[in-house]
Amino acid sequence: MINILKKNKEGNTALEALGYKLKGKGLFFIFLLVFLFLSIAAERFLTAENIANILRNTSIAGMLSLGLTIIMVSGEFDLSFGGAVSLINLGAMILFDQGLHISLVFLYIIVASVIWQLFNSLLVVKFRMHAFIATIASLTMSKGFIYWITKGSTFYGSYPDNLTFIGRHTFYDILPFNALIFIILSVIVYLFLNKSKYGRYFYAIGSNPQASEYVGINVNVYRVLAFVLGGVCFGVATITLCSKLATAPATAGDGFQMQVISSAFLGAAAFKVGKVNVAGSILAIFILTTIQNGLIMLGVPFYFQYIVEALVLITAVTFVSRKSKAGDGPSIY
Repeated sequence: MINILKKNKEGNTALEALGYKLKGKGLFFIFLLVFLFLSIAAERFLTAENIANILRNTSIAGMLSLGLTIIMVSGEFDLSFGGAVSLINLGAMILFDQGLHISLVFLYIIVASVIWQLFNSLLVVKFRMHAFIATIASLTMSKGFIYWITKGSTFYGSYPDNLTFIGRHTFYDILPFNALIFIILSVIVYLFLNKSKYGRYFYAIGSNPQASEYVGINVNVYRVLAFVLGGVCFGVATITLCSKLATAPATAGDGFQMQVISSAFLGAAAFKVGKVNVAGSILAIFILTTIQNGLIMLGVPFYFQYIVEALVLITAVTFVSRKSKAGDGPSIY
């Protein structure tokens, strides 16, 4: 006990020093505990097939989470990505049915996603609408277009055989191809936000836009850029979803909404505590997907997944909100 309370050169006790070392790593230990518990409790959880399934299911939500994280780091928010994914995926399947080449359709998906986010940024930056209100409006609009075109039914059409390669095939029969794309995109986004001056500008704007203006950062330009880069991530996610489904349900993107938003907030409890960050979002999306997979493996009724996701979101938002009020978090409220 005496050794634990004895102060080191920095004036901290051994217990305090341990606390500093573990700060921000609690979410990682939670992930390990969840993984260990499910490995013991669910017989088929720790199999190569199921791990590949977790990676495959994580990839699309993970790409969406990366896009949302970029936007939230800059101090903004987006609720419309689920509707945008559904609408753009529908457009892609219609184009495939018209015989357009796969490369042109994929290009359409990226361009359409960027244009969608430019529209959102116009509402937020130019017309000064609150991001929540603006993106709720665009989400509602996307739903209107989808049901207008499909009348609520799933669109089926012809598509090239190689469309499903990204969404359904594995790399050397080990790693799902879409998971490999998610890993590559994660590295790119992480390096951009954490190792480039432009990424640091995003963090600065999210923390204090007024101070960022004073030091010469064009805040509005970077807010628009955050939406655009988020749109690129949403576009890559839509390509992956299109490849996986090869159809266009009216609700194709709806199932990711709660999971992605929860991961962004929950990720703020890891690494850069109290701040939305890429590494935390990636870890959080893996935790949520693993829990979702584990509940299925344990035979838990599907509706409990919604309860768990809601509780995780409430806990994460409460944590980030308290940190933000203490001056440690991003200005997203």
